[in-house]
Amino acid sequence: MRRRKKHKGGLVEVSELLEGALQTLGVKGDFEKFRVEKKCREILGEKFSKALTSVALKGRTVELAFNHSIWMNEMNFRKNEILEKLQKEFPDIGIKSLALTLTRNKN
Repeated sequence: MRRRKKHKGGLVEVSELLEGALQTLGVKGDFEKFRVEKKCREILGEKFSKALTSVALKGRTVELAFNHSIWMNEMNFRKNEILEKLQKEFPDIGIKSLALTLTRNKN
């Protein structure tokens, strides 16, 4: 009786397994959005993060929404810096631009 040959594949990174599973489940976009939002908040710092109300990933554009025009205006000065950091961190997503918007609080 012959024994089956065992597959001699190399090790696979956990991130590759996770990415494949998420894509199969159809939630890869949500995971990428989560990763981008987490990184944006990390780059912006604590004070900016409090003013950041939402992060959306639409195509190759990251949309950042702020709750006050002062924060959004300040972000305009740092826009290129943030974009470069996101592009270096997520080359697989292919981020091309940042869009800034102002949100209104619903009271």
